[in-house]
Amino acid sequence: MPSPALFDRLLALSRFDGDSRTALTALHAHFSADFPDCSLALLLVRGQDAGRCGLAGLIGPDGTEHVPNIDPNGHRSQLPPFDDALAARLIAAPLAHVAAVAPVERGLPLAQALFAPAAVLAVPLANAGELSHWLVFGSTLAHRFDRFDAERILLHVNLATSLIVRPIVLRELTQETERQRHEIESLADIQKLLLPDNPRIRGLDYAVHWQPAATAAGDYYEMSNLSDSVPELIAADEADAWGVIVGDVSGHGAAAAAEAMQFDAILRTFEGDDKEPPASAISYANRYFFSRRSRGHFMTVFALLYRPAERRLAYLSAGHPPLLHRRGADVAMLGEADQIPLGVLRDFEYANRAHDAQNGDVFVLYTDGIVEARDARGREFGIERLRDLVAETAVDVSVQALRDRLVAAVHAHQGGAIGNDDQTLLVLRIAH
Repeated sequence: MPSPALFDRLLALSRFDGDSRTALTALHAHFSADFPDCSLALLLVRGQDAGRCGLAGLIGPDGTEHVPNIDPNGHRSQLPPFDDALAARLIAAPLAHVAAVAPVERGLPLAQALFAPAAVLAVPLANAGELSHWLVFGSTLAHRFDRFDAERILLHVNLATSLIVRPIVLRELTQETERQRHEIESLADIQKLLLPDNPRIRGLDYAVHWQPAATAAGDYYEMSNLSDSVPELIAADEADAWGVIVGDVSGHGAAAAAEAMQFDAILRTFEGDDKEPPASAISYANRYFFSRRSRGHFMTVFALLYRPAERRLAYLSAGHPPLLHRRGADVAMLGEADQIPLGVLRDFEYANRAHDAQNGDVFVLYTDGIVEARDARGREFGIERLRDLVAETAVDVSVQALRDRLVAAVHAHQGGAIGNDDQTLLVLRIAH
């Protein structure tokens, strides 16, 4: 009949909060009540040839650490190997068992490592559905383990070991998660530096909402004053020419953010060609962004170029949701089912569409995270609802107020500020 003190010992062991190095010492102290004056060794068998093991840790009979348990899985260091007859006998079958060590065997390498015991108790350890280690007790007393109960000791040793391993694994997982979080936050910080810094564009009022679903985002937008860089676009009425791009890499999170950042970097190398922008820039980005290998991602893009002197809007949709254009009380969609996303065909040549523009025209660009936002019942927000909200808003309301109304409606629909996908919304008004 097990002693009630056994559970108290397990409770004490469950409070273990050390690392792998102190874990074997804690197990030795725990089992000293059952097996006093015994050595304790941790043998690694996973990834070893049959009959061979590595010594992952060793505590002497007096509790002194002789082989530190700092790399129990042998990932970073070369564990002392053993393939002698005693090692082969101890790990031959996945059963808890006692082995007598004859005087002639005490000179074998593993026996010497275990302080030349007269008897050993070997217990296999279950770990993540496989036998990866053995815990081996050694005693100079030949009859130390005579009262051995195979089933009881198998359960006791594995339970005690799991109480030790669990906090170690949890700590390592927490540390790795924290490390990855810091890396993703660094990526997100770089990504934010690439976003437009409220450029001053004469003749254009605008408001932006950009919200990643995770720390970093696959959503991308760029807004540029083009009058300084393209002198022939300067308007006589002192309004600026401008370009806007909204993009969405498939998926979200760090991988999508990295793709969006590379798109930005390649787009910035575009110096123009004999074709009309923005199609020329998007064709260039598509060609070089996906030039090395298939990435497993694609990117939708909506691009605009406005020439104030001509009151002309050149635009294209590369697989992106349509733009909403409001003029007075009417709201139309532009670019619906237009051209393919980036990353599908490397040499695809994008083409511009033309649209006239007037003072007071409002344009709403967005990513699918807005219209595909879902409520608790899985229903999408929908493009028709977005369109109705734009149409119902007073004509003289500011672009900031319109943005806030649209974003508030999305948040109310999805039940919070963060959706299941990245969300970007741009509201533009021609104001000259």
